[in-house]
Amino acid sequence: MIKQKKTLADLSSKYDRAVAIPKQINAAIEALAKSGDEYSYELDFSKLVNPHIPSVYLAQYRDQFADFWVEVRDIGKKTATRRVWFASKALCKKWKEQVGG
Repeated sequence: MIKQKKTLADLSSKYDRAVAIPKQINAAIEALAKSGDEYSYELDFSKLVNPHIPSVYLAQYRDQFADFWVEVRDIGKKTATRRVWFASKALCKKWKEQVGG
Protein backbone atom coordinates (compact mmCIF):
# COMPACT_ATOMS: atom_id res chain seq x y z
CA MET A 1 0.00 0.00 0.00
CA ILE A 2 1.38 3.38 -1.04
CA LYS A 3 1.30 6.10 1.58
CA GLN A 4 -0.15 9.38 0.33
CA LYS A 5 2.27 12.25 0.76
CA LYS A 6 1.34 15.19 2.95
CA THR A 7 1.49 18.51 1.11
CA LEU A 8 1.36 22.16 2.06
CA ALA A 9 -1.86 22.39 0.04
CA ASP A 10 -3.41 19.78 2.34
CA LEU A 11 -2.30 21.76 5.38
CA SER A 12 -3.56 25.03 3.89
CA SER A 13 -6.97 23.63 3.05
CA LYS A 14 -7.42 22.74 6.69
CA TYR A 15 -5.73 25.57 8.61
CA ASP A 16 -5.23 28.59 6.34
CA ARG A 17 -8.46 30.62 6.47
CA ALA A 18 -7.68 32.26 3.11
CA VAL A 19 -7.91 28.79 1.57
CA ALA A 20 -10.27 26.94 3.92
CA ILE A 21 -13.14 29.45 4.12
CA PRO A 22 -13.53 29.96 0.34
CA LYS A 23 -13.39 26.17 0.00
CA GLN A 24 -16.22 25.86 2.56
CA ILE A 25 -18.24 28.55 0.78
CA ASN A 26 -17.85 26.68 -2.52
CA ALA A 27 -18.95 23.48 -0.77
CA ALA A 28 -22.00 25.28 0.66
CA ILE A 29 -22.93 26.57 -2.82
CA GLU A 30 -22.64 23.01 -4.16
CA ALA A 31 -24.75 21.68 -1.28
CA LEU A 32 -27.40 24.34 -1.94
CA ALA A 33 -27.50 23.40 -5.63
CA LYS A 34 -27.78 19.70 -4.81
CA SER A 35 -30.58 20.36 -2.32
CA GLY A 36 -32.89 21.52 -5.10
CA ASP A 37 -33.46 24.87 -3.39
CA GLU A 38 -32.70 27.92 -5.50
CA TYR A 39 -31.76 30.17 -2.57
CA SER A 40 -30.97 30.18 1.13
CA TYR A 41 -30.78 32.90 3.75
CA GLU A 42 -27.20 33.40 4.90
CA LEU A 43 -27.56 31.85 8.35
CA ASP A 44 -28.99 28.65 6.87
CA PHE A 45 -26.43 28.76 4.06
CA SER A 46 -23.55 28.81 6.55
CA LYS A 47 -24.90 25.59 8.06
CA LEU A 48 -24.98 23.65 4.79
CA VAL A 49 -21.45 22.38 5.44
CA ASN A 50 -19.82 20.71 8.38
CA PRO A 51 -18.15 22.35 10.14
CA HIS A 52 -20.42 25.37 9.79
CA ILE A 53 -18.94 28.56 8.41
CA PRO A 54 -18.61 31.08 11.26
CA SER A 55 -20.38 34.32 10.34
CA VAL A 56 -17.29 36.42 11.05
CA TYR A 57 -15.27 34.38 8.52
CA LEU A 58 -18.10 34.33 6.01
CA ALA A 59 -18.19 38.12 6.19
CA GLN A 60 -14.45 38.33 5.49
CA TYR A 61 -14.65 36.23 2.30
CA ARG A 62 -18.20 36.96 1.08
CA ASP A 63 -17.09 39.55 -1.49
CA GLN A 64 -15.17 36.87 -3.41
CA PHE A 65 -18.58 35.33 -4.16
CA ALA A 66 -20.51 38.49 -5.09
CA ASP A 67 -22.15 36.69 -8.04
CA PHE A 68 -23.90 34.29 -5.66
CA TRP A 69 -25.60 36.56 -3.09
CA VAL A 70 -27.65 39.72 -2.66
CA GLU A 71 -29.03 41.78 0.18
CA VAL A 72 -32.81 41.98 0.36
CA ARG A 73 -35.00 44.28 2.41
CA ASP A 74 -38.26 43.09 3.86
CA ILE A 75 -41.21 44.91 2.29
CA GLY A 76 -42.33 47.76 4.51
CA LYS A 77 -39.11 47.91 6.54
CA LYS A 78 -36.57 50.66 6.07
CA THR A 79 -33.48 49.12 7.58
CA ALA A 80 -33.90 45.37 8.05
CA THR A 81 -31.90 43.55 5.39
CA ARG A 82 -30.99 39.91 4.92
CA ARG A 83 -28.42 38.24 2.74
CA VAL A 84 -29.66 35.62 0.32
CA TRP A 85 -27.34 33.10 -1.33
CA PHE A 86 -28.25 31.48 -4.63
CA ALA A 87 -27.49 28.00 -5.94
CA SER A 88 -25.94 29.46 -9.11
CA LYS A 89 -24.69 32.69 -10.63
CA ALA A 90 -27.51 32.47 -13.16
CA LEU A 91 -30.18 32.42 -10.45
CA CYS A 92 -28.58 35.38 -8.69
CA LYS A 93 -28.42 37.31 -11.96
CA LYS A 94 -32.05 36.43 -12.71
CA TRP A 95 -33.11 37.73 -9.28
CA LYS A 96 -31.19 40.98 -9.75
CA GLU A 97 -32.80 41.51 -13.15
CA GLN A 98 -36.23 40.67 -11.75
CA VAL A 99 -36.06 43.21 -8.92
CA GLY A 100 -34.01 45.78 -10.80
CA GLY A 101 -30.95 45.44 -8.60
